[in-house]
Amino acid sequence: MDSAACPIDTEDLSASVLVLTTALHERDAYTNVHCNRVCQLAQALGQRLGLNEKELAQLILAARFHDIGKIGIPDAVLLKPGRLDASEMAIMRSHPVRGERVFLATGRDDAAAVACIIRQHHEAWDGSGYPDGLAGEQITLPARILSVVDGYDAMVTDRPYRPGMPMDKALAILASEAGTRLDPRVTRCFMEQMGSSTES
Repeated sequence: MDSAACPIDTEDLSASVLVLTTALHERDAYTNVHCNRVCQLAQALGQRLGLNEKELAQLILAARFHDIGKIGIPDAVLLKPGRLDASEMAIMRSHPVRGERVFLATGRDDAAAVACIIRQHHEAWDGSGYPDGLAGEQITLPARILSVVDGYDAMVTDRPYRPGMPMDKALAILASEAGTRLDPRVTRCFMEQMGSSTES
């Protein structure tokens, strides 16, 4: 899956977003590859959950650009080869709001809807997420989908400060977070998609 391209027609994207994406890749190649994988996982899960064509297109764009706000995160935080302290984490947690602003600036017809998903992708089902502390269905379904697949890919991917974990372990963690951080129905559907028998 790592080598596959995200299913987006790049000719349909604002040139400014593509430039920013390239710039982010130059700073942090992990983020670019991660976003591609998340995009593919989100597309499959959105289809499984019955999103219509418009919703699915918005989800795919949001998944591809969900971390674009990291373009505004200082290198000392973004590229730190270790765990972040509390102040650094606060800076990192600003990336959904930064990403919302970036995507809104494209002026696309769907910019507001896509930017909303980007802003909400770290919200939690139980209200413990950020930046707005939304809970349950206050969080859009596409953002709840993105939260599950983003979390999964982050866990199974090697990072400078830790190796990626096995798929089964990552899915077990997602199952344990269903009903707290994650939407239980979305989590269950993702586990079915991944062929897991782990109960959620």
